[in-house]
Amino acid sequence: MNFLSVFPVLSVIFGLVLMIFILFNKFGLGNNKRIRYVLSFLLFIYVITALDYHLSITNQIPVTYSGVTYFFYHFTGLLFYYFIALYTKSEINTKKWVPIVVGYTLLRILVFLPFDQNQDLQGFVAALETSNYGILVLVEYILVSSINIALMFLAYKKLKKAPLLIELNENQKNLYKWIKIIIIAIVFLQIIVFVTTILGSLDIGNFNFYLKFETLIYSIFFFIFAFSIMHFPVFAYSGNFEDLPTSTIEKYAKSSLSDSSDLFEKIKAIVNEEKMYLDFDLKLNTIAEKLDQSIHHISQAINQNAKMSFTDFISSFRIEEAKKKLIEPKPDTIFAISLDVGFNSKAAFYTAFKKHTQMTPTEFKKLYKPID
Repeated sequence: MNFLSVFPVLSVIFGLVLMIFILFNKFGLGNNKRIRYVLSFLLFIYVITALDYHLSITNQIPVTYSGVTYFFYHFTGLLFYYFIALYTKSEINTKKWVPIVVGYTLLRILVFLPFDQNQDLQGFVAALETSNYGILVLVEYILVSSINIALMFLAYKKLKKAPLLIELNENQKNLYKWIKIIIIAIVFLQIIVFVTTILGSLDIGNFNFYLKFETLIYSIFFFIFAFSIMHFPVFAYSGNFEDLPTSTIEKYAKSSLSDSSDLFEKIKAIVNEEKMYLDFDLKLNTIAEKLDQSIHHISQAINQNAKMSFTDFISSFRIEEAKKKLIEPKPDTIFAISLDVGFNSKAAFYTAFKKHTQMTPTEFKKLYKPID
């Protein structure tokens, strides 16, 4: 018991230090500040949960505070999924999800309004076991935990399916495998926490032990993930020169590529003339090898001259090819066209087409198809 008692405090200290490191260190997480904010907020939830456990175990706070801390619980799965979406540069419609999250949050607030503010934690748990309200709280906890676990599993699938824009060397491949293992471990972590909480609610005498055990699990798994994922560069997903670590950017800023416009013209020419964009798995390495340049210089030339990412740059060629096919007298299906021009899914095609033309392929087809 004494051994486990130290972990809530260590989790708080380690979590705060890691949050500061994530927010202010520019290594690994790229140029998108939202990635850092989301990961930091996710860590913050675990930090205040560990702090709550410590204060609850030592009876320094009323149960109301514990309820407020648990209120953040449903954000863990959502934030984790959103973080992976940002990390892998995946498209996600935040406007669509905001009303759902707000409604979801309001429902949880209604569940926890009847809290008795004068009970300690064990007294509250005991009261739940002997009331109908306790059944409601238990069902709510099972539902929220299931959603968190499902979202984290979907986040793992998104990471696994996300296309990499560079060929990985052996060290990067090993690190990539390690990160995927850690994410699977986090899914199991949520299942373990779920089980221990249920067991704790059924075994009030050892409830404090289960709380300490949870923070031990958090300390071992989640903080390892946060530290590890910063060492697998976002550049591998984005291909953006700006997403390289600061030291690398400074290194190439002082290189011989002071003017990237000539290289950019060569990139445009070779991508267009050899129709390289038709390869759905086209990577920066392929272009770099053909032009005998570094992948960083290729990325820099595209970012600085096209004012877009490598993915969007290649998509622009694919969209132009798709436009020609869409207005043919007897065009193929939109799905067939999306595959023909280099997209690996219909959804990716629709997203890119709308981004480049401000209309869907169907709308474009109706607007520009010649009249017979």
